[in-house]
Amino acid sequence: MVMEEKVEEEARASELESSVGLHPHGKLLSYLGLRFSIFLALLPSSSSISQLSTLHLKLLQAEQELCHLKSGRKEDSKANEIASLRAKVVELERSEAELKARVEKLTREPDKIFPHFSLLISSYFPHYFLRKIIGKILQYFL
Repeated sequence: MVMEEKVEEEARASELESSVGLHPHGKLLSYLGLRFSIFLALLPSSSSISQLSTLHLKLLQAEQELCHLKSGRKEDSKANEIASLRAKVVELERSEAELKARVEKLTREPDKIFPHFSLLISSYFPHYFLRKIIGKILQYFL
């Protein structure tokens, strides 16, 4: 009986060892099972997937808004530059008109101050006198 009990214990021990995983394929299968269970545990739930999709949509909207802001800023800077250039044009036109008026005033002053000045100059410089007459004729037609 003792012998039979020892044989039975040895048979049970060998069955136990084979079921525990001392077999090389058993270790591999237990490792794969453990990895698969970890993978399933780390899979995102449906709520986190929906949160991810809403965050992605918000990101796209923010990128579009940023592009619109950049283009609007460029348009604003162009508009400001155009406005400053128009102001410069107006200022230059005003100064041109003032200079033309000043030139007209200076060309008429000698005739008012010295009435015989044109005759005096025409005697010494006949081309000046002709230029003066042609200028007055042109003023009449323009």
